Amino acid sequence: MGVTHLVANGTPREAASQAILLAPNTATVDPMGECIAQFDWGRTALGPLPRWQASLRIAVDMMLLSPFACAVVWGPDLSVIHNDAYRALRLGGQDVLGKAFDAVWSDAWQTMGPWVFKALEGRSSFVEDPPMRIACGQNGDPVWCAFGYSPIRDEQGSVAGFLHTLIETTANVEAYHHWREQAEAFEKQLGSYMADREQIWQLSRDAMMIITRELTLHATNPAWHRILGWGKDAAQGMPILELIHPADRAEVQVAVSGFVQDKALEQIDIRLRHQDGHYRWFRLAAKFDGSLLTAVGRDITADREEATRQSEALLRNSEHLEVIGQLAGGMAHEMNNLLSGIGGSLELLQRRMLQGRLERMETYVELARDSVQRAMNLTHRLLAFSSHQPLDPKPLNVNRQLSLIEPMLLKALGAEMSLHWQLDVRPWTVCVDLTQFENALINLCVNAREACLERGSVTIRTVNERLTAHFPDEQGLPPGDYVALHVEDNGHGMSAADVARAFEPFFTTKPMGRGSGLGLPMVYGFVGQSGGYVWIESNLNEGTRVSLLFPRSRASIPAEAPACLPVIERVQGGRLLLIDDEVNLRALMREFLCERGFAVIEVSDANSALDRFRHDGAFDLVITDIGLPGGFSGRQVAKAMRMLKPTQKILFITGYTDQPIEAQLLEQPGTALMLKPFPLEQLANQAQHMLAD
Repeated sequence: MGVTHLVANGTPREAASQAILLAPNTATVDPMGECIAQFDWGRTALGPLPRWQASLRIAVDMMLLSPFACAVVWGPDLSVIHNDAYRALRLGGQDVLGKAFDAVWSDAWQTMGPWVFKALEGRSSFVEDPPMRIACGQNGDPVWCAFGYSPIRDEQGSVAGFLHTLIETTANVEAYHHWREQAEAFEKQLGSYMADREQIWQLSRDAMMIITRELTLHATNPAWHRILGWGKDAAQGMPILELIHPADRAEVQVAVSGFVQDKALEQIDIRLRHQDGHYRWFRLAAKFDGSLLTAVGRDITADREEATRQSEALLRNSEHLEVIGQLAGGMAHEMNNLLSGIGGSLELLQRRMLQGRLERMETYVELARDSVQRAMNLTHRLLAFSSHQPLDPKPLNVNRQLSLIEPMLLKALGAEMSLHWQLDVRPWTVCVDLTQFENALINLCVNAREACLERGSVTIRTVNERLTAHFPDEQGLPPGDYVALHVEDNGHGMSAADVARAFEPFFTTKPMGRGSGLGLPMVYGFVGQSGGYVWIESNLNEGTRVSLLFPRSRASIPAEAPACLPVIERVQGGRLLLIDDEVNLRALMREFLCERGFAVIEVSDANSALDRFRHDGAFDLVITDIGLPGGFSGRQVAKAMRMLKPTQKILFITGYTDQPIEAQLLEQPGTALMLKPFPLEQLANQAQHMLAD
């Protein structure tokens, strides 16, 4: 619906038809059309604008195109719908949309009331002698006006309102007579349109149909054919029940019986079959004249679809809240166990030191370190599930990478599990994080071993896939080239309910203590963050297949895999700038790096780091956290430093990042990334390796 076009769109016609069929020329659009379209009519007796009768919409369109100050007054409350000229002449620029006519004209109601009642009885009036003086004009000065009252009828022929026209007569008599003639012509034109049922039938945007007592279609209007796609010849004489959805037929038969018996019935919502086979929803009202039933229906398919979408969104939000609650509970449980192990070990270690007893000191340290390592793995898996883990994607050949990690997969499967390969001859290149790719495959193999009770077989397949449509739905992967990786076992399988929850964090079907419920969520997050899609197919006692779909990459694959970092026990020199806002961690890193022979300058924020970088001489390596306070991230720090010194070596450290690190930034020479938490020894070795490179 256009801004001021309240009836229907169609092909251009000549003369007066343009006022109804076409949105008016931009130069003649009444600015009130926008106000009317946006006004909340649901608060008035007229109800929401989309539910207005066709006769009311036609009247409003005609009123908006009128050169006169006029208003449509409609309904039992005499609700006012006016144009801009009416507002300017009577109201000094104020809107009274939806207000009662008698309230708007309360100061003149005693004079105007009788003419209003005559109009509601179906009689037109033009009151010019004597003209009436309006106390509030456009400039605040009183003006003389003549008034027109023209009844407006609805589809049933009953007077539902009237058109109120104001003509200023302050000007000379000649001009007054000229405007009067035009006003009368306009009112006559409106009357002819409203009196001619055929015009309403042809121009209404609502679907209209006339039904015989035998429930066959006698006639249908153009809107009916446009909405449902049926040709005129095909619809003529068609049994109406053949068009109605089977689930709605009983309700329709009851409603038709009520209409025929002239019982007052509410509107009904039914589905009518489109010519191509699908159904559209209509809100129908009907009237029986003794032989034929006339039904008028508004297409509400879009409204119902929107309501369905909102319901589905609410359901998804509810499910998300449930998952978040499960995630929080599972995280608290796991972290409490790990923190208890760390705290208990440190407590006993402190107690033994105070007692001067050195036995079992190494045991307590190892217990604490083991709990820390498990906490590190837990946080890394949670980041993978949330798709916020920092990734370092590289082009790789899936087949070659699978062959390189085959020993690790066999170890994860165990001695009594067999591994079979069905690999595409020439798989396309994919671009993924190598470490996370390997972790995902190992997790899937561990799950397969558990499903097979450590005795069965696993088949890994790779295949090139070309999607010609979105997968699995319109919100899924776009059409294009992908590489599919399928991991299939012959284990006990999963129920449909378990499959639906398989990717929820901390959900597991394994016995207590045999799994954390983070393996599949980690795979889910990694694949999604890599631009792919993962799903599970399984039935009880029929095995399980987990499928991973990665987008094809056009990048070239490096000739050789990067060599492992050499571990050098001690560094001779090296000036480092350490940037981290976590005081305790920064102090520990500084102390360990100093013990390894580095000269370390530490700062807590980006501004201090840039100041030291500019004024404290050259640094061999900058170690910076990515998430820094003050709105200036580690990425921006690195870019600013390399503007001053393009060859500056930088080691990024992070535990979480809400934005992926740009690939081109990590691919620059002298750049590396480490994920918190990490052993301090590993940090020192990485720094040594970067300085030696």
